[in-house]
Amino acid sequence: MGKKAPQRAKRPCLVSSCKEYATNQGYCDNHQDKIRKKDRERGTAHQRGYDARWEKERLQHLAENPLCADHQKRGYIEVATVVDHIIPHKGDKELFWDKNNWQSLCKSCHDRKTQLEDRGSWNYQQQPAKANLNSINPFFEGDIALPVSGFAFESLNCKVDSKFEVIGVESNSITIEDNDGFTHRLHHSHFKKQV
Repeated sequence: MGKKAPQRAKRPCLVSSCKEYATNQGYCDNHQDKIRKKDRERGTAHQRGYDARWEKERLQHLAENPLCADHQKRGYIEVATVVDHIIPHKGDKELFWDKNNWQSLCKSCHDRKTQLEDRGSWNYQQQPAKANLNSINPFFEGDIALPVSGFAFESLNCKVDSKFEVIGVESNSITIEDNDGFTHRLHHSHFKKQV
């Protein structure tokens, strides 16, 4: 008989004073009513105004504005799939239908914006792109490399606006030095060249 896989660590309930472990959506069995109450207060999508008229207007807006506005601000291209209310309408029908209050976003940017709005803040964070391993290395020593992939952000422990000088080039990889003085050799497609 083989070994059993290790069990996942239990997480505490999201209610700070509770000492029980979470069983569903972050809450213990005693606090599941918090989830149901939140859902009841929010109402259905139809009750919030997302009906056939909205679907028609949404599709038209996405056809006219097909790219994610937040990605475009950073010089990246990502297809938008969601029409977002820049200022949350919170049931205000006039604000809901004000097309000047609409922007096209990709799902990840919209989810992040909504989550941060719920917490009381919203700041753009670049959704890391995947590396293109078939691309041609455009870098030379002395160039400035900007990280664009999740792997680069993780490996270098850096922020979206970080910049690194290329100190070495080898076929498909570049060597850069991080802020702590450590050198890293990564595939060039994890970066874009600063122009």
